[in-house]
Amino acid sequence: MASHKSNRLLTALLALFLLSSCDFLRQLQKNAAPIAQGVKPLLPKVTYQDATLVQAPSRQMMAAYFCPQVVPDPFGVPGVAALACRQAFGPQPTAQQMIVAFDLRFMVDNPNHFPIPVAEMLTAATVFPANTNTALGAACVVFCGANQPGCTGHPGPNSCRASSRDIRSVQDFQNAAVNFLIASGIHALAGQKPSFLMPQVVSDGHIQFTARFSFGPDALLTTLREVAKQAIGQLKSGQQVQFEIPYRLQGTVWFDVGSLGRVSVGFGPADGKWIIPTSSLIAQ
Repeated sequence: MASHKSNRLLTALLALFLLSSCDFLRQLQKNAAPIAQGVKPLLPKVTYQDATLVQAPSRQMMAAYFCPQVVPDPFGVPGVAALACRQAFGPQPTAQQMIVAFDLRFMVDNPNHFPIPVAEMLTAATVFPANTNTALGAACVVFCGANQPGCTGHPGPNSCRASSRDIRSVQDFQNAAVNFLIASGIHALAGQKPSFLMPQVVSDGHIQFTARFSFGPDALLTTLREVAKQAIGQLKSGQQVQFEIPYRLQGTVWFDVGSLGRVSVGFGPADGKWIIPTSSLIAQ
């Protein structure tokens, strides 16, 4: 009798085990179905948000820098204009003190079930796009993996190039001035120092990152000198000049997206205007 009860108990346990095993296998098969069907990775979405001036000389420094260059010496006596400019605006700053830098903010959405790294970024900036004294600069950045010590972010011969004509690549900006636009790196947290370490966009999520660039002083100051020429009367009388930098930004971000390989997403063109402030900005 006891043996008969034990057999029924073993039979019930075996049936329960087989049932649970079948449920487990069905769930396993369900989870594996997308892989078996070859689900393709999805393209990330890049949203350009804004461009913020983060480093610039003050208007007084701009006036002190340009006044001796554009205001002629009265009666042709050398040095008189420079002395008057110094009295009105203070000593002339160096070109290095005149650096202008800006941050570009982006939001990247990743619809995939795996993280994707940002691989490369191309940014082109045109200042005074509507004027005859237009200046164009472009910068390509290659982001570094954690296992690449000594990586500087400098591009190689095949960096920032796209096969699609709909995506802007480095070939589209061959007329850009050399060293006009300089990349400082990117950061994902406020106050974080920009670096060239490759950022990861989390799976099924998004990340906001900021890319910092600066203008090489010589090229930008040559363009801004035209602004100062138009305000010679104000500079002569010791008045502050309103320095404004109209700009147009555009570019492309490249990602490594699983079996899709290296894919590119463009942004811009976006127009705006930076106004040089009364007091110097402090880089964040």
